[in-house]
This record gives sequence, C-alpha cells and structure tokens, in this order.
Amino acid sequence: MAASALLAACGGGGGDGGGGSGLFQAISFSYPGGATLLAGPVTLKATADSGLPVTFKSGTPDICTVSGDQLTLVAKGECRVTASQAGGADAGGKQWAAADDVGQLFTVLGRAQAPVVPVAVMLRAASATVTLSAKTDAGLAATYQSTTPSACTVSGNALTVLASGLCQLAVTAPADATHEALTGTALIAVSPLPPPVVQSQGKTQTVALATVDAGGSALSYASTAPTVCTVAGSELQILTKGTCTVTLSSASGATENLGVVVDPHFFASGFNPATNRTLEFGDINTGAGVPIASWCGGVDPSFCHLTVSSFASTFGFDIKQKAGSGWDGSTSGWWAYYNYEIGAPKTQSGDRLPFDLKTEESLFVTLGLNQTLFDGGGAVAVRIQTNNLQKKPNGDECYITASANVQPTSAAPTAYFIPLKNFSVTETCGTDIAQTAEAGLAQIRSFGVRALQFGPSINLSRPTPNADGSLPAPTDPAYTLSTDITVFGPITFQ
Repeated sequence: MAASALLAACGGGGGDGGGGSGLFQAISFSYPGGATLLAGPVTLKATADSGLPVTFKSGTPDICTVSGDQLTLVAKGECRVTASQAGGADAGGKQWAAADDVGQLFTVLGRAQAPVVPVAVMLRAASATVTLSAKTDAGLAATYQSTTPSACTVSGNALTVLASGLCQLAVTAPADATHEALTGTALIAVSPLPPPVVQSQGKTQTVALATVDAGGSALSYASTAPTVCTVAGSELQILTKGTCTVTLSSASGATENLGVVVDPHFFASGFNPATNRTLEFGDINTGAGVPIASWCGGVDPSFCHLTVSSFASTFGFDIKQKAGSGWDGSTSGWWAYYNYEIGAPKTQSGDRLPFDLKTEESLFVTLGLNQTLFDGGGAVAVRIQTNNLQKKPNGDECYITASANVQPTSAAPTAYFIPLKNFSVTETCGTDIAQTAEAGLAQIRSFGVRALQFGPSINLSRPTPNADGSLPAPTDPAYTLSTDITVFGPITFQ
C-alpha cells in the first residue's frame, strides 16, 4: 500500500496553513491508512505542539470523507486527508501562528473476500462428493482447482474427496467496486470424524457429514448441543463457542458419539510462512545435534531445515555418513538431541503474552513424522516450558519444564489430546521442585506456558532407505538419517 506524507515549504503543506503572527507550531499526523472498504470509520490522530486542537478535511471526498476526526472510506483509489491548526491563544495566553497543513496520502483497497467452503469433510466410504458454494462471501463467482489431486478433485463446484488428509484448493474470484480480486487457498480437513477443534471466526462454520459408511449403510445425525451446533441435512453447522456433541446413527444399527470443541484456548491457530512464526507471532526455534557427527548449522555433512506453510511447520535434521573426521561408521553408544520449539503468542512489538492455563485440562496438537523417523519406533517428547524463570547454580537462566511422551500411531498427520496431568517436571533448573506429574501440573497452573517443545527419539541405526529400498550401512557414503517432524495448526488447550 503506497503512502506518503505531503509536506511543503518549511515542513507544511500550503493551503490555509502557515503565516500570521505568533509562535511557530508544527503538526504531527499519524498515518491513517491500512483499512479497507466496508471496515468502518477510522479515527484520525494528529496533535499540534502548541496543544491547540487540530481539524481534518478530505481532499478526495469521492474516495474518503471526514466528519470531525472520523475518516470513512467510500471507494477504491487514493485518499488525501489534511490536518490543520489555525493558530490562536492557548490556555496559558500564548499566541500561536497558524501551523502549516500536514497531509497524508494513501491507497484505499477494496475489502478482501473469502471462499465459502466447509472446514472439514467426513469420509466413511471410498469417496464422497460435496457441493461447494458457487460464490465467495462477497457474492462473487468462485472458481476452484485442486492442488492435492490424490486427496480430492473438483469439477465446477463439485468437490470429490478421495482419502483422509488435507484437501487443498486454489480459489479465485473477480474484483468488484468494493472488493479486491481473490487469489487464495482453501484447506479442508478430510477424516472419518469431524475436526476435534474448530475456530469459530465469528461466523457459522460447516462440516460436510458422511451420508453412507464403507458398507453402504445410510448415516444420520442429531445434535445434542443445539445452542452450539445444529444438523441441517448432511451438514453440521457450528454456531458458537462451546462443545458441540452429535450422535451418529447408522441404518445398520450402530451409533457413535462425536464431538467438536469450538474456540478453545488457541496457542497457535496456524503459521505465517513469510515470518516463520505462528499466526499469533509466536517464535519457531530449532536445534539438533549428534556428537562427532553433526549439529544444526553445518551444511556438509549434516544440516537442519525448517519449512513453514500456512497450516503446518516441519523441522528436519539429517545425519550423513561423512560427518566429522572422527566417525568410524559406528553408532554404538551415541546419543542425539532434537528440539523443535513453538513459542507462546506475542504482540507485534515482540512482547510475549501471558498464556495462562487455569482451568484447561488437555493439550491438542496434530503431529506427523517422515516414514524413517516413524519406523524407528521411538516416542515424541512433548514439553511445556513454563514461565517460571530460574537460575542454575552456574548462573545460566532456565525455565521449569514439564514433559509427557506421545507414542505416534502413524507417520501420517494424527491428532493427539494429551492431558495436562500427564506432564511431569523434567527440568528443575537446580531447584528442589519434585519431578512428578503433580508438580508439573502445579507449575503449569501457576506460571502458564512460555513455549511448547517437540523432541522425537532418534534411532541412529535406522537410516533413510536408498532409492532401491535397501538400507545403507553407517560406513556407506550414501548413509543418511532423515528425521522430519511436522506440527500442524491449530494447537489448542481445552
């Protein structure tokens, strides 16, 4: 968005400002741009160093209008707003000359539009077809294209899901007088169950329900929490914050109870690939190493890599045979450390926000592993680093940390609910805090969360297979151990 402060002569902008007798004064005018059409009035902020009141006017009333200190955007284009102070006597009797006008020029963009798609599709049969909205939330024609054809395909606005996982659609729509064109991505979770957690986003969210099971039996549903969610035909409509509970009934006679937590305590609702942070500005920090062989930061023979998308973040640590002149090819007695840290929300200025857990009972997170790491058979240590800052006897700063182990059930993305009562203190920072689950929960309740850490066990004798499927020996120059772990958003406590 282009913007420039329009100043003329000695820091002013001509017009009616400047001149007259009295003390010199100057205006400081905060940039008012950044809002889009239909977003509501913007409050203009400007001060004169005389302390006298500043007035505003629009130089482009067909694009933006001003009433008092309220700026209203009415059309796309360039908006020019001028701040003025006519001079006069202040409360102490000092006489001030008129200030030079100060202007701001910025581009007014149309409002963004969003696709109207379900947050999830239930899949109980080999495939399922869902009709997508033909229009965006702005009422403009939407077009869809699948970018994950193994998971879903689309023809017109008919979406066919083929397998559990993430269905990703490229969505486009034209611009109009008040909206910008849409070129974006829609992500739809596909699973035999509704999503465990959903962000309400201040609007009704929908889940496309499965209509038949794998045996061809018809499925029907009834909401048992109608104030939170309702069932309309084959669609679950999530209305407000709370716990949505639904009964599924099959024509075969089977029944199931389903549940969705709406607007739990969001630690991270997603990720920003431009900044490598969470959408809540939480840091993503990584570190890994193996004695003799390699550490993060080395390019050859081993290296660490972080990739971030809007819905997931993957950290990998690769170990190769050529690591270190001291390696004789043996992995006997070796150990490795692996730390993948996702920080608590922050303000845009970088201040970490308190993330208190006074009543929540469990952590929800979706994890995926590459096949080599999963085949190693180890658990993933999930750690809650609390906000309890201590100092070790050597003076190093240290945060009390509690941990729980998760045994992955699949290499594919899998959702895990981890009770907070399962987290035992594992880092005491040299204090006398007991290394128990009771002490862990007490620390979490008292101090909240500073960061979440994920550390999978690394089986050093389980290398990444060669292209032909064979496993290289540690003495083989092609030996590589690849250890990718993926954390998906959202991450919540409830």
